[in-house]
Amino acid sequence: MTNDVGAFRRWTTRIGWILAVAVPLWMAGGRFLTDSAGDLTVVYALTLSLVLLLLSVVALAVPRGRPGHYPSARSLGLLLIAWACGLGLGFTLPDTGEGASSVLGALVGREAEGVAAAFSNPLGIIMLFMSIAGCVLAVRDSSRPDGARRSPGDEDDYQGTGYFPVLDV
Repeated sequence: MTNDVGAFRRWTTRIGWILAVAVPLWMAGGRFLTDSAGDLTVVYALTLSLVLLLLSVVALAVPRGRPGHYPSARSLGLLLIAWACGLGLGFTLPDTGEGASSVLGALVGREAEGVAAAFSNPLGIIMLFMSIAGCVLAVRDSSRPDGARRSPGDEDDYQGTGYFPVLDV
């Protein structure tokens, strides 16, 4: 089981470096491929794309300070979800201005604009939440020594004495 997790972590980290750059580029510049760029394209590039890029790079780079280390499997799983939502968000982000639309609207037609707008907000929220959570977990997990996990007995140290007056234990 450990080899499977280690292989997942190595594979996802290697692919993650590509996705960490490609997905924000897609979100920022995907409209230029369909000539549907508008007034908000620069705003998306400087906000959503930049935030996803920075969080992804931090999450992937923090464990690299120690040789042979990769981000934790749970942080990589969250980053994979964030990147998948980022790809969808690149298709559905609405834009304003003359001839501007989402990539989905440019490919399918104006009737898809409502669907694209409906999907873009949840995809953006999920993408940002998962990328922040993945970055926080990567940083937190990289600060632990090798193989060190908190044992269930340590929970009492964090909670106090472990005495529960309701149970009278």
